[in-house]
Amino acid sequence: MGIVQSTLTNEYQSSDEDLARLTALKDRPIDYSDIPELSDDDVAEIKRQLDEGKNKRMFSLRLSNSTIEWWRNTIGAGYTTAMGKLLEAARKHPEWIKESLKIRS
Repeated sequence: MGIVQSTLTNEYQSSDEDLARLTALKDRPIDYSDIPELSDDDVAEIKRQLDEGKNKRMFSLRLSNSTIEWWRNTIGAGYTTAMGKLLEAARKHPEWIKESLKIRS
């Protein structure tokens, strides 16, 4: 499968009329009544997730369908996170990999 690349173009150019119409719009207060307030714990969790995301990179790995299905069926939601945690643990214990794959030092 090849890599697909696409370029976004700005085919639409706003006209003076469009800009005048947007400028004429009146600001209205935003109704926040249906949005619950965030607790300090909510804010802390959001910050933690943002910080955690800075230390991650998207990575693609080809696995057999049966392996993916096993993870999905065994772990359920969050199975890719579980895979990442297992790989982190294996990184801290290279002897697991050497033993599992019968690699000699």
